[in-house]
Amino acid sequence: MIIDLNIQNNKNIPNLLYDACIVGAGAAGITIANELGASGLNVALIEAGSTDFTDESQDVYKGKITGDPYIPLDITRLRYLGGSTNHWGGMCRTFEKIDFDRDYLGEEYRWPIKYNEIYNYLEKACEILEIANDFEYLDSNLNNVKPIKYQTSSVRFKEKYQSRLSNSPNITLFINSNLQDIKGNNEEIKTIEVQSYTNNLLTIRAKKFVLAMGGIENSRYLLWFKKKHGGKYFDPTTPIGKYWMEHPIFTLGRAFVKNSVYVKQFYSIKEKPQKINNILGCSFRMHGASSSETKQMLKNLICVAPNFGKKIAKLLNKRIICGIKFRGSWEQSPAKTSYVSLLNESDRFGISKVNLTWSKNALDRKTIKKSIKVFNEWFLKDNIGRIKLDEWLINDLDYPKNDELGGQHHMGGTRMSNNRKYGVIDKNCKVFGSKNLYIAGSSIYVTGGYQNPTLGIVQFSLRLSDHLKSMLV
Repeated sequence: MIIDLNIQNNKNIPNLLYDACIVGAGAAGITIANELGASGLNVALIEAGSTDFTDESQDVYKGKITGDPYIPLDITRLRYLGGSTNHWGGMCRTFEKIDFDRDYLGEEYRWPIKYNEIYNYLEKACEILEIANDFEYLDSNLNNVKPIKYQTSSVRFKEKYQSRLSNSPNITLFINSNLQDIKGNNEEIKTIEVQSYTNNLLTIRAKKFVLAMGGIENSRYLLWFKKKHGGKYFDPTTPIGKYWMEHPIFTLGRAFVKNSVYVKQFYSIKEKPQKINNILGCSFRMHGASSSETKQMLKNLICVAPNFGKKIAKLLNKRIICGIKFRGSWEQSPAKTSYVSLLNESDRFGISKVNLTWSKNALDRKTIKKSIKVFNEWFLKDNIGRIKLDEWLINDLDYPKNDELGGQHHMGGTRMSNNRKYGVIDKNCKVFGSKNLYIAGSSIYVTGGYQNPTLGIVQFSLRLSDHLKSMLV
């Protein structure tokens, strides 16, 4: 059943006690609702937007960016049924084992769970996203470099699940329903209050509550409730909003390479060199350069190495080699210098707007430079080609401002930990100091890996669903 709070008020809506109330109907929220609903539990699924894009909903995402240049906050995410899956590119890859084994970098990198605890949900997550569970080349032997696979999902959660949610006997989807407040006592939430754009109000009662509002909004709302209620519902001393992460994505240089390199266009660095160099994960992308770019590369080469340049020109004419753009997407270190905070300005519902501070640090620069070094050693050893890095990398200049900047992958801020000093939720995604408030989505990530986060979001949502079912069924 779908209830539009814009046109219905609380007088027309039954005052039910739901087993679970999930705030946010994106990949995480819809996955959890479907899992709990299929187990016979009564679920309230709260979506701030409508079933389609509206300006009035999207405007609530407006905020401020400080630190490094980034994409405007009302552009980098979507606020209606299905969330940002309505504009994602569909690239999927799961976590790697080393992502849960970063202790060599310090306590802040320690996950409270083992890799297998999330890997066990990979097959089912792939089924939901309608992709093959196939991410590795088994025949690769490239020393410290490995070719990697991404799978591409065409699933839009709104398109796939709107009809199912509408017809579900156990799930009530409330649209145009903006979370305003939480109420209860003794560290337990009893009800939430939501408001429509037409100022209709509704109180929803539930046994368990899950915030699945996205990698920025989860932090924003916890900070807001901390500001409003102090420690009434959860521990206010945890690092809410801290350790926010993205995937820096930039063009690193240009190269001439053998055509055979295009067989496998994505590469990463193996575990051993990551640990030896004390760095994080990184992936490289090999993109064909345009004809004009290739010609300019050749002119530049002839200027500095005329004889070698003429040799390359002959090979280009014979199509034995080709020009490429060398790009990188890598893992950002979790640090308190990147964080979500609140502004002294409120949205139309009286909630403080968000300020996102994104700041790449020395380890982030070290990760990409050391990874390039490992990658280039393989390039030279196997005579794949020659890479010319861009000046900003060679001379440690500022990151380019006219590049992709980031993957629009919002992670961290309400991270998982065994230690309240470093995390906001425990290993079961329950907020420290709360009896019944949980967090879902990539904001729970301790480390982000180099891969796109959506497949991992679904895996963790399935895991949280099982935990909730164990207490509710």
